[in-house]
Amino acid sequence: MLGNDEDVVEIPRRPGRRRDESKDDVIMTATRQLIAERGYEGMTMDAVAERAGTGKATVYRRWPSKVELTVDAVVCGRGMILTIDDVPDTGSLRGDLMSLRGIQDSGRNDALMSGLHAAAQSDPQVGKLFHEQFVTARMALMYALLERAQERGELLPGIDLEMVATIAPAMIAYRKVVAGKKVSAEYTERVIEHLVLPLATGERPDVQA
Repeated sequence: MLGNDEDVVEIPRRPGRRRDESKDDVIMTATRQLIAERGYEGMTMDAVAERAGTGKATVYRRWPSKVELTVDAVVCGRGMILTIDDVPDTGSLRGDLMSLRGIQDSGRNDALMSGLHAAAQSDPQVGKLFHEQFVTARMALMYALLERAQERGELLPGIDLEMVATIAPAMIAYRKVVAGKKVSAEYTERVIEHLVLPLATGERPDVQA
């Protein structure tokens, strides 16, 4: 017979196994490698598990779908997304943006990005997540760079930072995902010189900093 409430001893529940974040990195690295080697269609959850040296169930517990794994591996992987701390303060918005272009070009795996863009074109879910995470992250970085320029007194008064921050990431995403064209350094520079700088600072394309 049970006694009163004071006699009842609660046995604490054992906590679940802590998620091994190092395993996450291994799985995402394997995913990026396979997309670069085989493209999105050739990258399978089975292949990722084999490359990562883990069970398929481990992969699925972390990422229920191939779509989520693909976008997470590219967007959330270490070094894949830049922040304001990654871009040196050159003293001018033009300098910061040109520096950013160089950082992105030097750190980018073209085969990996081509695989993701092809997936975004063929799979609406990938395209949606690509925009929500990949493009949005670049808009946030652009916004931060504009704020830094504003603090230096470079920007035109009363400009809409959010609107200007959207232009370059949206145009680059459109060219990659919708038009299926390569974004060259020359194209990025044209966007900076002819759109971003004139709208943000009033600087004409033929005026050097």
